[in-house]
Amino acid sequence: MFGFLFIYWIWKGFSNLAISYNKNKWKYFIIGLVSYFGFSFVIAVVFMVIMGFVSGFDLVENGEYDSPGYNIFFSILGGLCCYGVYKLLERKGEKERELAEKEGIESIGLIEEN
Repeated sequence: MFGFLFIYWIWKGFSNLAISYNKNKWKYFIIGLVSYFGFSFVIAVVFMVIMGFVSGFDLVENGEYDSPGYNIFFSILGGLCCYGVYKLLERKGEKERELAEKEGIESIGLIEEN
């Protein structure tokens, strides 16, 4: 259930972002999902490798680090990384909007009439 709520929040946030900047909302939703699940997976793998070197790979292999607390921790870190990707796309959309609002190259050299 917790995962479905994250997927809904990701869909809603990234879809609204795409609509506000006239982009494809499904493409942004896929970017959001990949960033959430991808970062969660990468963080979990890095954590398990570090724990393997620190306390031995036997404990990791036996499932010593397989607990709901770690899963929630990885989900929260994945959500934070997903939020970072959201902010990155938001900043990119703002820059594109500012460039579109500037005068185009066609107006260079034309005399403005007041």
